[in-house]
Amino acid sequence: MTSWSLISQSYARYVGIPQFCLGILGNLLNVWIFSRESTYRKVPSTFYLLMASATGIVQIMSGQIPRFLILGFNNDLTRTSLVWCKCRQFLIATFGGIGMTFQCLSVIDQFLVTSRHVRIRQFSNIKSAHHIVVGVIIIWVLQGIPFLVFNQIQAGTCIINNRILNIYWSYVYFLGLLTATSIIVMITFGILAYRNMHLLKNTAQLNNADQQLTIMICMQIFIVFISVASYGGYNVYALATASIQKDAEQKGKDLVALTVTSLSAFLNYGSSFYVFFLSSNRFRRQTRKHVCFCCGALHRVTPTEVGLSSLAHR
Repeated sequence: MTSWSLISQSYARYVGIPQFCLGILGNLLNVWIFSRESTYRKVPSTFYLLMASATGIVQIMSGQIPRFLILGFNNDLTRTSLVWCKCRQFLIATFGGIGMTFQCLSVIDQFLVTSRHVRIRQFSNIKSAHHIVVGVIIIWVLQGIPFLVFNQIQAGTCIINNRILNIYWSYVYFLGLLTATSIIVMITFGILAYRNMHLLKNTAQLNNADQQLTIMICMQIFIVFISVASYGGYNVYALATASIQKDAEQKGKDLVALTVTSLSAFLNYGSSFYVFFLSSNRFRRQTRKHVCFCCGALHRVTPTEVGLSSLAHR
């Protein structure tokens, strides 16, 4: 094994696996806290974050596990199972778009609620958020159905066996929607929300909870930009150099770049809990409240249990 291949394999194993575990744990904690806390559950922006965390679990399970199995252990089930070849592509194409859309919606909603104009703030309401979530899921599921049809195994490789769908996946879906559009939307509305927050803060019209929520979401934008832009940049490079003949050394370097950027792309779907925990005192309090309550419930002994225990020792 060449040194570049060894670096790629080691990175996938010793960085990818801990990253996966922390991502799943973080999303589970987000779902637990956002669903249990009524002040979060009834706010559209945090409701979108709740849904983003739920879909993030599916995205990490379907995307990141196979990624570090392929890069770290040379175990690619899509080469041998047609069902998994089709389903994995469908899950990534569907839940990747759903999760990113919910993150964009959370930023847009925070811009709405921090606006000084009453009419604009009225666009943010939980009933509309519920309808929007259903619509987003339906649209992305329909968008992913062609991958179930046209993904095939050819020459031992799982590929998209349709030229138009292949172009859509490479240029429209990933580079256009998930990378360029999502970054532009999140940065634009994040800046506007942050600006609104300072304007309202100066006039004492913004409470501390909304202020911390705006900071939480704006901090998450930074992680999204780093993770999505890095993998998007690699894909631009890969498409631009696809027709160039490369030697073994360059292929090894490209493999390392692919490993690092593809795994870092999943930071977008698994890091939000840690960003929120570090950036918001209120979120830290809610985390301690619900986690400690859960731990206390597991260790709580009921009077019946005490009675049975005492009888057993007589």
